[in-house]
Amino acid sequence: MVSALGVLAAERPALDGRDTGFPDLTNAVHWLVDDTSWDSQDPATSVGTILRNAAEAEVIRALVAAVVAVSDRQGAEASDAAWFGDSGWHDVRRLAAEALTCLARPADH
Repeated sequence: MVSALGVLAAERPALDGRDTGFPDLTNAVHWLVDDTSWDSQDPATSVGTILRNAAEAEVIRALVAAVVAVSDRQGAEASDAAWFGDSGWHDVRRLAAEALTCLARPADH
């Protein structure tokens, strides 16, 4: 998940089509949304397994909502460049960076 968050938080690459790096945008979205079902299941249900606490669940909840909003506007078949250029992508980047910070905090905070 940390790798997925890193992709989402990173500076937007200059692309004409798809990102060819690994992990790429497609994998990052799959790992964060599809593999966890957090688009249909509250991340709070993952506290104690994938997530450590309610603060992590809260930021992941907001991030998943932002990613899903971009997906709803752009569609799964849109180019990575279209996703990165979406009006809501700045929210995705900000929330992913916030999630990385939250996950890096010691467990007792």
